Amino acid sequence: MRTFISATEDASIYQRYPSSNTGLDEILEIGKLKKSTDMDVMYASSSVRSLLNFDIPSNQQYPTNSVYLLNLRIATAKHVNRYQTIEVYPVSRSWVEGSGYFYQDVRNVNDGIAWNTAAKHVSWSNAGGDIALTPSASYTLSKMPLEDIKINVTNLISPVVSGSTQIPWNGLLLKFPDADEGDSTNVGNIKVFSSNTHTVFAPKLEILWKNQTFITGSLKPLPSSTVSIIPKNIKESYTLGEIDKVYLVVRELYPDKRFDAVQRYRTTYYLPSSSYFRIKDVISNVVLFDFDDYSLINCDLSGSYISLDTTGLDVDRYYSIDLKVKRGDQTSFPEFNYMFKVDRNG
Repeated sequence: MRTFISATEDASIYQRYPSSNTGLDEILEIGKLKKSTDMDVMYASSSVRSLLNFDIPSNQQYPTNSVYLLNLRIATAKHVNRYQTIEVYPVSRSWVEGSGYFYQDVRNVNDGIAWNTAAKHVSWSNAGGDIALTPSASYTLSKMPLEDIKINVTNLISPVVSGSTQIPWNGLLLKFPDADEGDSTNVGNIKVFSSNTHTVFAPKLEILWKNQTFITGSLKPLPSSTVSIIPKNIKESYTLGEIDKVYLVVRELYPDKRFDAVQRYRTTYYLPSSSYFRIKDVISNVVLFDFDDYSLINCDLSGSYISLDTTGLDVDRYYSIDLKVKRGDQTSFPEFNYMFKVDRNG
């Protein structure tokens, strides 16, 4: 299973603009950004960091073996060194997003975080944000061209969900390592979409856990012949947060001819345990649920089914479903042209 949590607040803070709040910008930045009038040597004091917060459930809502991934979609990236590391730390004190802009419509306000302040008239104990050094996470940008960022933050989030940590939850801070921030030759800058973006690329915390149910009873395994797969009860639209079992009718495409036409299609088959589903945004082609062990197709006495959780999907969007079936050494992608929409109120 997998679900997504959207960021509740986020903003970038700039060392060269220590009083500027950017709470409503559509962009978050990590790396370096100097003033246009600065010499290159000023890159050693031109760090940019980003903070993000999520409403993390602390009532053991998710299994203890859940994996937590921070998903960030890159807007642009310039002069980024190969194998550049991004570090992630828990923020150790509360902060306020604010209502300023840096790029969209320059508006300098003091009602939220900046390099020097955590909120209006409230200074950080340490300029650039107060953080707990442990636990931490990191991500290395190893592929060129750069791919969207997906950081495993399980060791930071899991203690919050389980209630085993004594550190109050105040979100995450992303930055370059100290050595890179102090290096005047490191001029890398990464821009990702913020929660204020008007695209579908807002930051998301992805939560994954394995929970496949596989009970076949008297159902029959797939025959060697070609089969057709159609959803029995998929809806045209779902209300945001709705969870449904979408049963799959699996039949032989060309069954043996019999006198009883109904009997020819009466046998119910189940898909192998190594069968998967994928969900994509139809317009943007962004994959939300990929073919992996967290998107396995289930089975009970009524047949194979997809556990469809719309909790973290965007509203007023159409999504397509694809299938992947592995039988021994053979892998197939059955034709399955079905879509659904997610509505806010059904």
